[in-house]
Amino acid sequence: MYEVSTDLYLEVADRLRALVADKGYFSGSFDVEFGDVECHVVLSAIIFREHLELPEGREIEVVTDVVPVWWEFHTYINSEEHLNDFSFDYLRRFLVNN
Repeated sequence: MYEVSTDLYLEVADRLRALVADKGYFSGSFDVEFGDVECHVVLSAIIFREHLELPEGREIEVVTDVVPVWWEFHTYINSEEHLNDFSFDYLRRFLVNN
C-alpha cells in the first residue's frame, strides 16, 4: 500500500487549484509526478465559492468547499499500479480557504 504524503497532497492541490481557476464545476483528469511515483487523478467536482470584500476595498472569491461527484487517484511505481490511502477529505483541507 502506497502512503500518500502531505507533500503529495499539497502538489495535487496546487495542480487542481490551477485547473479549477474560477470555475464552478470541474471535470477532467491530470497527472502528477512525485519522486518515483506517477499519479493519475480523475475528478468531477462542484466548486463552491464566496465573494468577500476585504477591509482595504479589494474584492476576492474564495473556495468554501469542493464536493466531489466522482474521483479516482491512481499511483504507479515503475509503471505498476499500487493501491494507496488517498483521502479526498484530506485533500479538501488544502483546497478550501477557511
